[in-house]
Amino acid sequence: MRRALLLALSLAAITCAEFVIFPGHTYLQGSTQLYVPMLERLDAPGYLSRDLVATHPNLTYTIYDEVTLFLHEAGRLDFETALTAQQLVFRAAAIIGVYLLVRSAGFGSLWALLISALVNAGAFLPGPDAHLVNPEPVPSAFAFALCLLAIGCLASEKPLLCALAGGLAFLYDPPIAAVVWIVALIAFLADRHVRRLLRPALTIFLIFILLLANLAQLQPGVAESEPLFSRIPSDVAAILRARTRSAWVTSWASHEIWIYLFILICGLWAVARIWPSLNRQLRWLLLLPSLLGILSVPVSAWVLSQFGWWLIPRIKPARWLLFTVALSLVACGIAGIQATQLRRKLEAGAWFCFIIAVLVITRVTAPPPQTLSHKQAIISLGRWAESNTWGSSMFVFPDAGRDLYPGVFRAESRRALWVDWMSGAQGDYSATIARTWNERWHRDMTHVQTLQTLPIDYFVLKRSRRLLRIQPVFANRDFVVYDSRDLESITTR
Repeated sequence: MRRALLLALSLAAITCAEFVIFPGHTYLQGSTQLYVPMLERLDAPGYLSRDLVATHPNLTYTIYDEVTLFLHEAGRLDFETALTAQQLVFRAAAIIGVYLLVRSAGFGSLWALLISALVNAGAFLPGPDAHLVNPEPVPSAFAFALCLLAIGCLASEKPLLCALAGGLAFLYDPPIAAVVWIVALIAFLADRHVRRLLRPALTIFLIFILLLANLAQLQPGVAESEPLFSRIPSDVAAILRARTRSAWVTSWASHEIWIYLFILICGLWAVARIWPSLNRQLRWLLLLPSLLGILSVPVSAWVLSQFGWWLIPRIKPARWLLFTVALSLVACGIAGIQATQLRRKLEAGAWFCFIIAVLVITRVTAPPPQTLSHKQAIISLGRWAESNTWGSSMFVFPDAGRDLYPGVFRAESRRALWVDWMSGAQGDYSATIARTWNERWHRDMTHVQTLQTLPIDYFVLKRSRRLLRIQPVFANRDFVVYDSRDLESITTR
């Protein structure tokens, strides 16, 4: 009992440390700028009725919205708290999953905790622009954490827990969870020794498929989306290449794939070193997901170049590289432990240095994260807009550029945006959205006069660009807001 309590406290400490300190967590600084408006409109349809993001939700095949709205309603939690609560639970799941993987190789709890802490320190994946530990509470991050837990449970011969974790991952993000279930199906068909473990897991998975299908039928506000196997129009393809480069695999695969091939080779070398200490299912789990991750890149590039299907930007299979990196690091960690116990100090140091190098180099070479400037001022502006404007009001930030604060305003105020940089990511789901966003984004935003003919109710400018002889309806230290009806004749300072 005492040992179990110490283990639980250790896992909780690692979870809290990586949540608060490194790699940390964020809110409304990434994809939550898209998901939160969708959730707000599902919760209160009277708001955001003219917003391009909120009115085109891509939440049909995920329980992300159902779970968050349930916590919001039943627990009386705001969306940030509801999402943070899920994020904490699933980060703990990822740590437990890695812990179980190391323990199933026959090593002790202290070593397993160490490898769990290292792997979950997070790495950035250039190309697919994915995070091993995503700081944002988004469906793909939840699903990947659950996949690691499912893999750990299967390696530890806990098939029912594996099925539960893998099934929940499928409900949150089917494309990410597909890796676990593809591996399970191949192992079931090819290896009679693990078939006994996988038979109940695959049966339970069928239940989760039916559950997701039923939830999709009940999904309100289904977005317009293109058939997966239809060709992307050439003009839309050009927009996606420019705006969502990570989804357009052919734009980065030839350069970035070498990084992942090197990581895979090191992972395979590590597996070869520890092969005798691995049980049969762990051998499958360390090898096959890593190989699927690498194969996803050339397959995605080939499908895009030959067929141009919407399938690739919609499901983003290159994110499977997360499994290549994570499981290669786990294998290298186990190899390092084994070398330590065999007193091969140089080899052990090399394996652990490789893990740390991957984590550090990918962080250092990653593009600098966008900082949220004007945070307090934009929150103040959002509160004013929520209290003093109609729920269907349309706002525009002509001088925001690619800054994040318009998306924060939308979430805080529940008011529509004419256009912002983050909204362009929704173009992966619809040609109409891509074209609409592109037309709005490339309109001349430098002069307010050119925007007066548009269906915009309020113009928000930085205080340094305030207008002469026009009285703003709101102002704070960083922003001024003008009612479109007052902008008949203006002169900029």
